[in-house]
Amino acid sequence: MKAAVIRGTQNIEIEDIPTPVPRPNQVLVRIKFSALCGSDVHRFQYGMANDGSVLGHEYIGEVVQVGKDVKRFKEGDRVVGGGGTPPGDIVLPTYPNDRYSARTVGIETTRIGGFAEYVAMDEWRPLLIPNGVSDELAVLAEPTSIAVHAVRTSNFKIGDTAVVLGAGPIGLLTMQVLKAAGASSVIVSEPAFARAESARILGADVVLNPVAEDVVERVLELSGGPGVPVAFDAAAAKPTFQQGMEMVWRGGQLLVVSMAWEDVDLRTVDWIGREVEMKAAYGSQPIDWQTGLNLMSRGQLSSESMITPESFISWDDMQSSMERLIKPEEHVQMVLVP
Repeated sequence: MKAAVIRGTQNIEIEDIPTPVPRPNQVLVRIKFSALCGSDVHRFQYGMANDGSVLGHEYIGEVVQVGKDVKRFKEGDRVVGGGGTPPGDIVLPTYPNDRYSARTVGIETTRIGGFAEYVAMDEWRPLLIPNGVSDELAVLAEPTSIAVHAVRTSNFKIGDTAVVLGAGPIGLLTMQVLKAAGASSVIVSEPAFARAESARILGADVVLNPVAEDVVERVLELSGGPGVPVAFDAAAAKPTFQQGMEMVWRGGQLLVVSMAWEDVDLRTVDWIGREVEMKAAYGSQPIDWQTGLNLMSRGQLSSESMITPESFISWDDMQSSMERLIKPEEHVQMVLVP
């Protein structure tokens, strides 16, 4: 089968590798869509994936073979490539390490991710895609679970006004989850035109341009003076940590749902006197995946303007697409069609 294989820093080669053979407790999935995630781009950009790795964790597909011990799935089932609850004797790899760092933990060479034609998964790992949920929306299940986890673990309350800094996939999905959770208003800050326009289409109440205006002053103005109770940093750009801490009210919270791989601006004197809180949200739990799929099934989330005909790429586009996403301007989401 074909796969996009890491061959050094910022280099992907399309290679023929063996098609995995599912074990008795596994399913073999033929991948239909595999989205390019920011964390994949970072590992590509900074050389954090070992040579020979096949990245990709935001994918959907069809079960084409089941092991003899599999009970939950049958051939033809549509599934997302994660979100299941592991058996009690399995510990997910990020959890046992109290000093886990996405920057210092690489991806093992033997792993075959979603940038391939097929992937074999333990029966517990995938989830069924609900009837009525399109493939284009379902491929966003993993980043949706990140957004749900961020909102669920934040101090957000029904009726709050919230700010989302950054309108990439995570930011746009966080905005939609906030709306579904009962936000009275969601303000989005995004400098890239295409992403800002996507935020408008998907229901942002206000969209600010941090290049053209002082977003902190505008948020204070829109809130009537004190600021907002919670802001979500989905950009991890150089100024966004500082902006988020300045725009929340006394005792408010900045929920960081993005990874800054370079130094950011942080000037504590501007906000320490208001005793504001910074909290991080990383990854997701099975409940977050299921909640996201339920929101999709109820029509409360949309892929409109996030995934368009221009989003889909072929094997030949993988290298250039990863390079373009290092500094995304035009596309909200890019999706490999193996």
